Amino acid sequence: MFILSSFDEIVNRRGTDSFKWDMILNMHGEDILPMWVADMDFKTSEKIIKALIDRANHGIFGYTYRSEEYYKAIIKWYKSRYEVEIEKEWIVNGPGVVPMISFVINIFTQPGDKVIIQPPVYPPFFRVVENNGRKIIENRLIKKDGKWLIDYENLEKSIDNRTKMIIISNPHNPVGRVWSIEELEKLYEIARRYNLIIVSDEIHGDIVYTPSKFTSFLKIAKENVIVLNSPGKTFNIAGLPNAYGIIPDKTLRQAYKNYIENLELLIGNIFSLEALKVAYNSPEWVDELVEYLKNNRDYAYKYIKRNLPLLEPSLPEGTYLMWIDCSKANLENPHEFFLKNARVYLNDGAEFGDKNCVRLNFACPRSLLNDGLERMKKAYDNALEFEAFRLPDERFEICRNIREEVFVNEQNIDKELEMDGKDEEAIHFILKHFSKPVAVARARDTGDYWKIERVAVLLNYRGYGYGKTIMEHIERFLTSLENKKIVLNAQKQVKDFYEKLGYRQVGEEFYEAGIPHVRMEKRI
Repeated sequence: MFILSSFDEIVNRRGTDSFKWDMILNMHGEDILPMWVADMDFKTSEKIIKALIDRANHGIFGYTYRSEEYYKAIIKWYKSRYEVEIEKEWIVNGPGVVPMISFVINIFTQPGDKVIIQPPVYPPFFRVVENNGRKIIENRLIKKDGKWLIDYENLEKSIDNRTKMIIISNPHNPVGRVWSIEELEKLYEIARRYNLIIVSDEIHGDIVYTPSKFTSFLKIAKENVIVLNSPGKTFNIAGLPNAYGIIPDKTLRQAYKNYIENLELLIGNIFSLEALKVAYNSPEWVDELVEYLKNNRDYAYKYIKRNLPLLEPSLPEGTYLMWIDCSKANLENPHEFFLKNARVYLNDGAEFGDKNCVRLNFACPRSLLNDGLERMKKAYDNALEFEAFRLPDERFEICRNIREEVFVNEQNIDKELEMDGKDEEAIHFILKHFSKPVAVARARDTGDYWKIERVAVLLNYRGYGYGKTIMEHIERFLTSLENKKIVLNAQKQVKDFYEKLGYRQVGEEFYEAGIPHVRMEKRI
């Protein structure tokens, strides 16, 4: 029996001044489905809700400090969840992880100094560096065999005497990598060699899927390391701004504390502090959340791979965010495409450093996730165009070029043999996707049957279902003119493909243009 999870509950967020929902709906229309900013569509832990209600019922909201209980909650969380022993003295406070990154940039670098980030990466990383008058050095992640990796060679080449800091995201937002101990150790070796401060944003550290295991940078080293964190992402309480840093290095820590004191940022928010104490004593809620998110992740990944095959999603090891590469779809702006045609609002990859990508937030009830994916599939499918024409027509040049690429250049068929002089009597077909021609074919009326010929799919678009799609369109088109048998001569190597489409072999194998063929036919 299927049992609904509490995470399946649809919570109406309209009218709550939601950044994720209300702002986007006000800008783009009520029919938009927001699946963007890292903000979950789940209620937080009931323990947190109750604690906040109880605190509100007290009725007095005076100045509040961070108690011993507050610090013990952080220490306990790092020990139980990350297997890291930290000391209370190491913990520093701040209004949020991004403001704290801005603080440490100002404290430990000078205007004109260089700070390394690793795109594609969380957009504020770009802003806090540039807005504070520092220079960004991009050490772009590389993708090898489907896995995102740190480019250590380029990293070392990019460092000079003005380079002072590297900011990392772990787990990495948006590609979802959970950096291994070995990767972090190698990163630290380079940082120590050049005396760089490492700032590790670990705000997504609780959202990690087996078999991956989160490693806090505090497990790697203590010197010249600043770790920043918050319960905001894990417990969906980003609207209760509060963050903390862990700085074991006494010199760095004192410099940070002096800076915060000078800004008079010492008082905490009553509800934020209460929420952290309760959150970090609610591990069972996180375990249930991660299990639900893992199922959502797997569902979204498989759905996209199966139904939108030109898109290349990364399977995140951590976070509830999916990075989707749309390069093969030949889209000028994937974000705008899905906003306009699917009415789904995704993060624009350009803001992360890659204009060919979008980021999808799958931290929502499964029904909402399914709605968003189906909208995207519909837009994807509607981008298919099928054209049929007879000569003379200037579109024949497209057919000629694709046929030459496939048959002449790839298969070494004689060009004169391929252009057999029968094009004038044929109906020609072009299949386009996202306005790009991907497949062509022709058909001739022999009197007793339709004969389909010259079916060609461009090499870069094979394996995505375009052969099946153009054949289905051709069959519907031909039978709408006259419903009779359809015949084709199939290269023997693709015989199985046509059998799956309902064609059967008739007669013996024969050679055509030096290639073994079989005659196949189908009655619609």
